Amino acid sequence: ENEDYKPDRIKAFQCDLTEDDLMEEIPLNLSTWLPWCLFCPQFHPDKMLSSIQNISSVLKPGGMVLFRDYGLNDHAMLRFSKGHKLADSFYVRQDGTRAFFFSLVFLAKLFSDAGFEVAANEYVLRETVNKKEGLCVPRVFVQGKFFKKG
Repeated sequence: ENEDYKPDRIKAFQCDLTEDDLMEEIPLNLSTWLPWCLFCPQFHPDKMLSSIQNISSVLKPGGMVLFRDYGLNDHAMLRFSKGHKLADSFYVRQDGTRAFFFSLVFLAKLFSDAGFEVAANEYVLRETVNKKEGLCVPRVFVQGKFFKKG
């Protein structure tokens, strides 16, 4: 509804990357150069490859995916108690939402298997400070740039 929204330049929509075919939302003439994946593939690891392939289907050759998500041994991962682990690096929170914690090796393989070239793939270390509680916790994220071959 914003007057600056230009539907010929950008298309905002909601989808389930594991189920919805992105090509139905983004025709080839509107394919993209730069999709962002920020904390989005929090579904079962078995569905991650097909989801990345779904993104690839609407990405122009030479286009790049920017990716950022939770990294292995993030503070949130270390806080999970017994009974919350669903699979390796895959946990369920008390509210039923899920969290996957990526290693650099897993992330590089995931994108390579989907036909991407790894341009950057690194851990980003941060500290979250809660001044009221007097807590400082280490945060670990993975951040990557992946180019579509071709």
